[in-house]
Amino acid sequence: MSRQLIAVLLMVSASSSAWADAPGETPPVAVTAKAPETIDVGDREVGVQLGVASGAHTTPGGLRIAGHFLYQMSDSDWFEALAAVTYGSSAAGCFRDRGDAYVCQHGLADGFSVDLGVGLRRFFEAQRGFRPYARLAVAARVLRFGDDRVSGFAIPVIAGAGVRVRVSDSLAVGGEGAVEVGPGWLGRGVGTQLERGLTVGAFAEVALP
Repeated sequence: MSRQLIAVLLMVSASSSAWADAPGETPPVAVTAKAPETIDVGDREVGVQLGVASGAHTTPGGLRIAGHFLYQMSDSDWFEALAAVTYGSSAAGCFRDRGDAYVCQHGLADGFSVDLGVGLRRFFEAQRGFRPYARLAVAARVLRFGDDRVSGFAIPVIAGAGVRVRVSDSLAVGGEGAVEVGPGWLGRGVGTQLERGLTVGAFAEVALP
């Protein structure tokens, strides 16, 4: 083999080694996609609640069906818009007493009412997956006791507390209890009354996309 051919082969070999050792683009590394984190409380949520409301005297009580909308305002506070309907017995409970005053003594599950209100819900730190909260709201209520033909209007203030747990990426369930107190104005001579009652219910809430 000639010296020229040997020299050429050595040059080609050196060039190949230098090319192999030269820095180049790092081949792409497969990245495992990270699963999206489960939402604890969505920035917007809608929910439905089923429970019971205890009335008495001039406060309607019975089956309570409610719906609400949540909108996040801060890390722990959500604005809440609510609507609720209470279905109770229409049995009569009003009469004139010895002083000729028209009074009402309805039971725990008498009357009918529709509520529309707004409020604030504050969530606290989760405990073993359960997220407790407190809420404060005010509502406008139209109420009626059918057999007495007594209707009225009330402005209850609602203070409640509850706990919820997320069962899927978007669905949470929980329970709540609340106290409702406020003035009411009723017709047929009943006049101004203090509306007061308790509610207990279970709910489901869905985070909106």
